[in-house]
Amino acid sequence: MIDSKAVMALVNDPGRVGVLATTDRKGYPNVAVFGSAHMPDELTLVIAMGETRSAQNLLETGRAVFMSVVPDENPMNTQGCRVYLKLRSMEKDGPNLDSVKERVAAIANEKAARMIKYAVFFDIDSTRPLIDWSPKQPE
Repeated sequence: MIDSKAVMALVNDPGRVGVLATTDRKGYPNVAVFGSAHMPDELTLVIAMGETRSAQNLLETGRAVFMSVVPDENPMNTQGCRVYLKLRSMEKDGPNLDSVKERVAAIANEKAARMIKYAVFFDIDSTRPLIDWSPKQPE
């Protein structure tokens, strides 16, 4: 486990690269880059998402892992974390969807914002450092 304030700082870092890993109900994996991910508090991760394989997998399994990597010129100084997630909700309309679309428009552009179909809210189950040799699974 990594301190929740440190996780929040790593996920919300504007220079980070964010990757979401999901699987479908048969266990087939998918991984995708997400620039929209952010943590509004220490218990929640929010992602703006289109009609994608990631969205379909979440509807099937409700589980994901988000990896936040803050690169450094010296790879040995790269920072990051892994955030294990349980789906709370996928909202297809309303103020939360409007809010994530506005965020995407500000970060990327209007074209990207128009592709957003879900405001996805996750509960954080557990966290791990970017590099962790522990074989223990989260409980």
